[in-house]
Amino acid sequence: MMTGAETSVGVVIRTRDRPVFVPRALASVQAQTHRNWHIVLVNDGGDRAMLDSALAPVLAPDDDDTAPLPAARLTVLHLDPGVGRAAAFNRGVAALDTDFVTCLDDDDTWAPGFMAALTAFWAETAPQVPDLGGVAARVTAMRETLVETARGVRIRGLGEDTLPRAFQRPEFFLSPLAYACYRQDLYPVQWMMARAAVADAGGFPEAFDVMEDRAFLNRFLTRWRVAILDQPLAFHHRRVERHADSARSGLLNTLDNPSYDWRRFADMARPARPCGDAGALSADALRPMAVELLTELNNETSALWNKIDGEIADLRARLARPGRAPEHAPSPDARAVAYDLWAAMDGQQIAFPIAPAHPFAGRFSLSQGFAQDGRLLFLSAPEGRLELQLPETRDWAAVEVDLADLLQGGAGLRCHLHLWSCDGYLFETALSRLSEGVHKLEDAQVHSCPPGAGVHVARSFDAAQLDPRAEPKLSVILPRQARNFRFCCTGFVVERL
Repeated sequence: MMTGAETSVGVVIRTRDRPVFVPRALASVQAQTHRNWHIVLVNDGGDRAMLDSALAPVLAPDDDDTAPLPAARLTVLHLDPGVGRAAAFNRGVAALDTDFVTCLDDDDTWAPGFMAALTAFWAETAPQVPDLGGVAARVTAMRETLVETARGVRIRGLGEDTLPRAFQRPEFFLSPLAYACYRQDLYPVQWMMARAAVADAGGFPEAFDVMEDRAFLNRFLTRWRVAILDQPLAFHHRRVERHADSARSGLLNTLDNPSYDWRRFADMARPARPCGDAGALSADALRPMAVELLTELNNETSALWNKIDGEIADLRARLARPGRAPEHAPSPDARAVAYDLWAAMDGQQIAFPIAPAHPFAGRFSLSQGFAQDGRLLFLSAPEGRLELQLPETRDWAAVEVDLADLLQGGAGLRCHLHLWSCDGYLFETALSRLSEGVHKLEDAQVHSCPPGAGVHVARSFDAAQLDPRAEPKLSVILPRQARNFRFCCTGFVVERL
């Protein structure tokens, strides 16, 4: 097998009616520093026009190696009807003639150095390991959510998520026994296998509706070794709503909902017991017996570990942020949304000193009538956080949001404001309108942001209150005489009534 830049890597991406994710997965491949790759995108029974529409902005008509993606390096297989997750992967592998094959789920991504690092790792390891069949990288779990906006569904990143211990073991090789009983684990996004070895193992078992990658790896590991590079180069993305998925939602498609036959496929994915002489004690017979023994031991101890882990996590959460959990209001109808802070910021992350009356984040401003150093802004759209640091609020400090250009056709507005506080505070909201050359406050209301929790405030104003000539603003009036005050906004949406 070739090494270095000549080594070819095949990428199988399976998808079905999830156009919001596919461009991100393709961009992840296009960003690879190793340039010898080919993608097979398998549309497993999904809407063809929907996928073609998602691909149009990222495809180039020639073999130009710069973005967008050259069409010559992408093969799209439209399967109608769909054949299932396992068979879709096998169809993708069959369409490749590369040295290696990978399985990049449509909602997962890689670091730009993923292919380069793993091909180099293979070249270094293979001469010393004759039965090497694949290599893998470490993985980082990423939390995200899907947000309805006026421009459609968008992905909002929420930071890293925790991983089970099985993904963090330090061994150089993936242990067949440890993997079979979930003591050591890999996601498909982590590995890169020799294509010949994948074919030798028979690919993904096509009878499987779920757990097909585990059944494949259990069979693969009976003949081949998989070495693990100690670098986190793969990203497994998880939606925070996944536990609410009970009907195989196209967008969530979490695989951990009860509509899948987990009991049957989890047991079928284990190493199979060999048929033959019942009295013969062979290596093939010993392995499934050992797996069953270790699985039983694992079942006995897992409940205890889960209890300990849960109690520790709860204690840490209470020490870090006492109080109740943040409140979340229902999402406004996307068709009525006039403004969404995170959609408007479009993934930006900014930080700089601020001064009163100088706009930030598009339409926000600070109202405070004195000079002061140390007033700082941090905004991260991926994290969903806008934070101000004010050394002092003194007699007056307010965060104001300009509403004038959001008015349309005599409609009123409803403002949804989400705030978070570690220490808790009282604040007011009011409509600020220009009257006789001075902005005056109307319809003030008092609110409480509890300690270690969040609060949602919804303020509605009718069209009569929102004369554009009065330069209407929503004023969030901060506590007076506060020192080292932090204002943390986790969301701001305006909808038309």
